[in-house]
Amino acid sequence: MMGLPSPSFQPQSLWLLSQSKNGQITASENSLRLHSAYNPQREAQGAVALPEVAQKSITVFYGFGLGYHLIEWAKLYPQKKLLVIEPDLNHFFAAMMTLDLTQVFQLKNLIFAISCPPDQILSLFESFYSGQHSLSINLADRGVSDAYYFDIPAFTAHAQSYFDTVKTLIKRNQRKNEINAATLKKFGKLWCRNSLRNLEQLVKCPGIGSLEKKSGNFPFLLVGAGPSLEKVLPHIQELKDRCIIVCVETSLRALLRYGVQPDFIILTDPQFWAYKHIAGLKAPDSYLITELSTYPAVFRFKCRQILLCHSQFPLGSYFEKELGLEKNLADLGSGGSVASSAWNFAYMCGAKKIYTIGLDFAFPGNQTHIKGSSAEETYHTISNRLSASDRFTAQALFSANAILSKDYQGNPVLTDSRMKMFAWWFEARLANCPDVQTFTLSAKGLNTPGIKVAELEELLQGPVITDKKESFFVQAGLTGDEIARASVGIASDGEIISSNKDRLAHHLNQLKKTFPNKDFLQAYPFLKEYL
Repeated sequence: MMGLPSPSFQPQSLWLLSQSKNGQITASENSLRLHSAYNPQREAQGAVALPEVAQKSITVFYGFGLGYHLIEWAKLYPQKKLLVIEPDLNHFFAAMMTLDLTQVFQLKNLIFAISCPPDQILSLFESFYSGQHSLSINLADRGVSDAYYFDIPAFTAHAQSYFDTVKTLIKRNQRKNEINAATLKKFGKLWCRNSLRNLEQLVKCPGIGSLEKKSGNFPFLLVGAGPSLEKVLPHIQELKDRCIIVCVETSLRALLRYGVQPDFIILTDPQFWAYKHIAGLKAPDSYLITELSTYPAVFRFKCRQILLCHSQFPLGSYFEKELGLEKNLADLGSGGSVASSAWNFAYMCGAKKIYTIGLDFAFPGNQTHIKGSSAEETYHTISNRLSASDRFTAQALFSANAILSKDYQGNPVLTDSRMKMFAWWFEARLANCPDVQTFTLSAKGLNTPGIKVAELEELLQGPVITDKKESFFVQAGLTGDEIARASVGIASDGEIISSNKDRLAHHLNQLKKTFPNKDFLQAYPFLKEYL
């Protein structure tokens, strides 16, 4: 952050100040007029008195000139939320030295973001809702999507690059909110149905919270089903000896064909087709991480243990909170893909180095998935002489505004708007987590800021950690009777375990009898039509 202006600092050092026709002060900067030369106050009054401004919960100003617009806005909307973004401290103090902004600073819901890094601006929107019901996934019209933006060129010209970056980040998140709204419309009923059917799993399954910060310095390898996985599969057993492997459900089949069971499998999609990726498979040495809204058959998967993470759907979140399980389950967030949940899981465990393969955010070689993945097998299963599997691949490639971008070697690679959205999530997330390094083992995916290319050979030369990994599972309480204790957070006495499980089950049954209650419907009125 810049230092305070010197005592000799004057607004005239930034602006050419003059008197408007009505006697009020006005100004220009670098030949751009900040306010009207005739009546700056009336100009500001007209600008803020728009119906669109009144309809939104938040108003955002990109810069603010001398402050006329802020003053008039404060008069009209004293109860609404105001976010003012200004990267230059001198401009902020110059405005305060020129006009009386007392009325603005008396607002109850006011944030001045002065010299704030662009990637931190987005969190300020959510701070306006800190005292209200928080949705795990932004399903409602909130935050960046519930704001009116004053974007006046003269107010931003002094820091154009900064404001362009902020606006790009906000537009990305607006797009994410649009996707979330569409997701609710498409899957709301399914989420509700699955969650209600799976409620008993809250008593049966332990949460992932016991794994938090337990992994030490173990490297993690996140395995997606992208085409780049092909080059690593012949070495996957060697990598398992040296890393904690976390795979998404679509890549499980490929790993099992090479005789390797991952340490963790993550499946959080509520659709039947997500379950189909693991249907008929078994991984008795793997932990499956899932959440309450997934397809019920997921909980019949044969594995070492099923672990629950925090539900990204409000219905699941509600029951978790009422049962006091929030801390035990831990939140893996929602970045639009299960890969983002996998990264968050590794970070939650305490990983300092996270490697990825098959997370290409693109279609290297014009392929959507690794050969032999469950997704590719589905294409072949549903294909026939009239609809060849290549047709389904082409539909996947070009169904979301396919575009050419660059891989890590500067070569063109095909991607699309969905993949770009996932990559943007990683870019923003990694920028806020400087304490961990993230790598890809393939240079042929989309060049994503924050993810560096690492050599496979370097990882293969690392120490074998097989025995240490088992100690990690034991310390986290994921073996034997420890499972029961992890699920309800209770003492080691067997009798207490039983009684607490009974208490938890009883509490759940009581909640089910009164659901949906008044409090729930008031908090989430948009879910009523899906119940």
